[in-house]
Amino acid sequence: MKALATQKVWTDDQLLDLHRDGRKHEVWHGKVMTMAPAGSEHGDVISRLLAELANFAYQHKHGRVYDGQTGFRLGIDHCFAPDISFVSKERRKLILTSKERLFHGAPDLAVEVLSPTDSITKTEEKFALYLAFGTRLAWMVDLKSKVVRVYLGVNRFETLRSGQYLTGNSVLPGFRFPVSRLFEPPDFD
Repeated sequence: MKALATQKVWTDDQLLDLHRDGRKHEVWHGKVMTMAPAGSEHGDVISRLLAELANFAYQHKHGRVYDGQTGFRLGIDHCFAPDISFVSKERRKLILTSKERLFHGAPDLAVEVLSPTDSITKTEEKFALYLAFGTRLAWMVDLKSKVVRVYLGVNRFETLRSGQYLTGNSVLPGFRFPVSRLFEPPDFD
């Protein structure tokens, strides 16, 4: 992550204009951070999980699933774009003031897939903010260790490995996805 100029308050319009450069940006403690691109495995895991979540959420009419370009304002000092997010239809009405704007609040589910430049500590700090602003479930996918940490509260997580299942808990009731499918290449490779 590379920091851009510090500004007292970044407006939604200013943050949305930053996206025009084709790179991903987040606001940490009032500073805009530019995110480095990630590798192919990172993108593949995100795509597979995003497709499963979106298919399930739309089929059951639970809400909407968003990719890593969607911004969530957590106060004036933080704006994050999780790799995958889910917002229930009820919560969407509360935190989205306009379809062209950023969300003003946290998603119900936030998913971060660690890239080689991400740290668990920094991601946990981000999860603590998500949870403080209303996120009810967060998943940290660690490609290196081939585990998923499931957070239901600050520093309260369960580690899932191959042979176990990610579930939607009360956020996406009935969703179930084998952890092994995140880390195994497709059978056509």
